[in-house]
Amino acid sequence: MIDFQHTNWTATYVLVEWVIRLSALMIIPLRRPPSAATAWLLLIFFQPMLGMIFYLFVGRPRVSRARQQKIDTLERALAPNLQHLQQQQAAHTRTVLPERLQPVAQLARHWSVLPEFGGNSVQLLETVPAFSAQLVRDIEAARHSIHLLFYIAARDSATEAIFDALVSAAQRGIEVRLIIDDFGSREFMKPLLALEAQGLRVARAFPRSKLPHKAARFDLRNHRKLIVVDGVTGYAGSMNLIRPDSEPPIVYEDIMLRLQGPVVLELQTVFAGDWYIERNVMLTGEQYFPVPIAVGREVCIGLPSGPEYPDPVQQHLLLSLIHVSTQSIRIVTPYFVPDEPTLIALKTAAQRGVEVELILSARLDQWFVQWAQESYYTELLEIGVLIRCYPTCFLHTKFALFDDRISLIGSANLDVRSSLINAELGLLFYTPGTAEMLQRLLDRYRETAVLLEEETWASRSRFATLRQNIARLTNPLL
Repeated sequence: MIDFQHTNWTATYVLVEWVIRLSALMIIPLRRPPSAATAWLLLIFFQPMLGMIFYLFVGRPRVSRARQQKIDTLERALAPNLQHLQQQQAAHTRTVLPERLQPVAQLARHWSVLPEFGGNSVQLLETVPAFSAQLVRDIEAARHSIHLLFYIAARDSATEAIFDALVSAAQRGIEVRLIIDDFGSREFMKPLLALEAQGLRVARAFPRSKLPHKAARFDLRNHRKLIVVDGVTGYAGSMNLIRPDSEPPIVYEDIMLRLQGPVVLELQTVFAGDWYIERNVMLTGEQYFPVPIAVGREVCIGLPSGPEYPDPVQQHLLLSLIHVSTQSIRIVTPYFVPDEPTLIALKTAAQRGVEVELILSARLDQWFVQWAQESYYTELLEIGVLIRCYPTCFLHTKFALFDDRISLIGSANLDVRSSLINAELGLLFYTPGTAEMLQRLLDRYRETAVLLEEETWASRSRFATLRQNIARLTNPLL
């Protein structure tokens, strides 16, 4: 006897699967890199239901309708601040670059919404205690406003002095504003929100919501790390506001830059844009954007990217810098999962005689990403790329140095997520001073890092090779 009901359910299920597959062919390739489109189509072809659910959650880099409305008005709201920056640029000298590097500067001016500024000073802070001590001094000297934006922030033994200083500043009348990512700081959110009762103004970036009109891709992140004090002193880099050993047994090693000079106004502009999106208030006027004073010789430009800045400016500039480098390319990053254009550019640079050096953590905090990262080692080692594995800590530092002259520093990892999804902030420095400072940091990292030998890597187990190859298939989705 034929079970017609079961047959009908089976036919319906098969029909739905094919509708999903055919719909995916029309939707997924739109405005998406071929490698990412192929990965999604393969997943949906073999597992239509699972693939569709996964795609609905993380496949569309979209924001909520309410946030998109704010983003649509952001440029107009920021116009007075951007106009102020453009007016100030004329008073601060641009750097003179070698002719072969001029196209990079031109691209930076084209892609970035912020101008290029000279007259800056840069101080490198390599430890959380050094960062904390310097920041507390700046907070205690603040006269008007203190703005902080962090992916991860927590009140703990390493940061309590900072939060005590912020509360004291608020109590003496200083405007203190704090933006924290709702996902990255979710475990520490309650004590941070309690700071509102002590005079701080706190906002959650990409707040999670069950309401449809406020819902967005759940893994959107504000991954920036920046501080601005009185519009004259700023901090940027990749250090979070948390103790380095907050996730045992992992211990993070990181850097932060302390900046003074006109470029601090660019950090203030990025913060003002985020504050407007999260709190619907635009910070503008001389109290937040004073007339800058040149205090150094460094020339740099801010490179914000993310949902409110549609062009992947850091990815474009990274590719350009790789292509124009003639001597050396040195990259320090915790996550090395490059897209195809970046991988080809690095391999081509090594083949034309450029010394390409990667300093990466020996152990990552995400095992699947580590396998994906390791899947690239063989082809890079074969063409002479130097890979140094940092064994003692999780090296969370993120910077690239080109021909010992141009440096790119910030919050972005070398992966698809940082390029196309997260809200990030980078700084591009043209002058040798910052490059020399980073070269000294590289020398310190090299003293500890272990050079990966091609023969040693080739002797890894077949199982390790298999899991690395499988993880690599998901690279466009990472």
